[in-house]
Amino acid sequence: MKPRLVPTEIVLRDLPPEGREFLYNSEGGELNSALDDLIGKNPYEVRIHVSPMGNTFNLRGTVKTNLNLECSLCGIDMKFPVNQTLNELLVLEKNPMNKGDHLTKANHAHEWVSDGPDYLMLDSDVFEVGNYIHEVVGLAEPIRPLGKPDCDLSCENLPAEAKKYIIPEGASAQDSIKANPFQILEKMKLKS
Repeated sequence: MKPRLVPTEIVLRDLPPEGREFLYNSEGGELNSALDDLIGKNPYEVRIHVSPMGNTFNLRGTVKTNLNLECSLCGIDMKFPVNQTLNELLVLEKNPMNKGDHLTKANHAHEWVSDGPDYLMLDSDVFEVGNYIHEVVGLAEPIRPLGKPDCDLSCENLPAEAKKYIIPEGASAQDSIKANPFQILEKMKLKS
């Protein structure tokens, strides 16, 4: 069987000492099924370089795509750009954890530096690219997506019916939210 040029499962122990570059995109379709639930039919480009360093492997690269989201304020459909830089150390565990074992994580100095590498503990020398990239794109989704960077309650797409519940008469849009974010709850009535 001929090996695939761009595998979705990388056997880390088989990498040459200088490492290897992997390119995945929507035309090749290697990660289409892994990313379909997050990005739909949006194009993507994933470029990673993995190089060995003993029982650790250095992974660097980029992920570029778009997420189909709705603005959390006015509800318009939008494409949220994802442009993630990858900098990971893949560490092979010598003794994988057994059932009932616990793992504690203390604060480490590398967590204070945003441009430094993070790490992943692997219990196998097979790295599944699809699962990893799925998590990277999923974590890039904002908790409160906004249609534009300066979007606020004065957005022209916000329906007038919604504005009367959010902004009290005589107050500005910014003052209303900053003064009391729970003020809208007193105006709501449950029908039961």
